[in-house]
Amino acid sequence: MINPHRVSLRCQSGHIHIYNLDEPGELECRTVSCSLTINSSRVFRGTHPHIIWTSNPFQDASGYIQTFTAIPLTSQTTFSGLPTTYPVTNTVRNGLSKKSYALVHQICTVDGHCFKDASGNWLPRAGQLDQKDRAEINQRLKFLLGFDESPSDDWFKQNASPELVQKIYGHLSDAEKAALLESLIDDLE
Repeated sequence: MINPHRVSLRCQSGHIHIYNLDEPGELECRTVSCSLTINSSRVFRGTHPHIIWTSNPFQDASGYIQTFTAIPLTSQTTFSGLPTTYPVTNTVRNGLSKKSYALVHQICTVDGHCFKDASGNWLPRAGQLDQKDRAEINQRLKFLLGFDESPSDDWFKQNASPELVQKIYGHLSDAEKAALLESLIDDLE
């Protein structure tokens, strides 16, 4: 369950600011030169269950910060016709009290402290999705993010950084490492 007090919103001109959302309604863009308004009536308020999709620690000046990529769930049928919405039937295993809809298009990153009590202890997990549900949500994520089913070989060449190559290189077998090095040498010649 996540209860956001502050959210990041973007106006139609692309200005992004943090807003406190106490109640639904229209907000004025905080960019001084912008006169657009933002309709915040579709932004979640209150406590809602979320699917924790991934967990990532990253380091800043204060140490490691635990973050989670979360997909909100709602029992409202408002978005049920969208291709980025997936119905999740309530079961004992997933811990939902009623049929809910995974709003994949509202995926967000959440600080790990949202899942801790006042003493700093992790809150108990409500349940777990079935593999079929995870696969269906994964397909909607691919659609949302515009990923091809089978990216071309050129994708890696166009998107890889030296740092990424170094990370991946250590996971290759000796034969794959040798073939990669030969290919790189051939490209240089």
